[in-house]
Amino acid sequence: MGIEAMRVGAVARGSVRCAPEHFASAIVAGTPEVFSTPALGALVEKTAAEWMAEHLDAGQMTVGSEIVIHHTAATPEGMEVTAEVRLVAVDGRRFDFEWTAHDGVEQVGHGTHQRFVVDRARFEGRLAGKREGQR
Repeated sequence: MGIEAMRVGAVARGSVRCAPEHFASAIVAGTPEVFSTPALGALVEKTAAEWMAEHLDAGQMTVGSEIVIHHTAATPEGMEVTAEVRLVAVDGRRFDFEWTAHDGVEQVGHGTHQRFVVDRARFEGRLAGKREGQR
């Protein structure tokens, strides 16, 4: 299929039901038991990455390089949070997204996300070199 098939304007959606592993209190003691900002970022990244993966050639993968999160409302346990990511720009291997998230009652966040298509073998080779340098 190839990355050429990823067109500006394309939209992908992903959802997750708010559960204890997503709670802000699981990250910072004393904070509320609501969907956390890191969980929101993970949902956005997963949604974009999985959509892009459908279009990659063998040996390619994507990596996130930037995410801007405006977390605007709390979501309690049991509610489903849905992220919608829209591809807004492509520049070579760089893919820029705008996103919104909703919990069925209100918009709970919005922002931007950027991913790059990379060669998996080269990426893994660089990691192996980094590990070797630590020994």
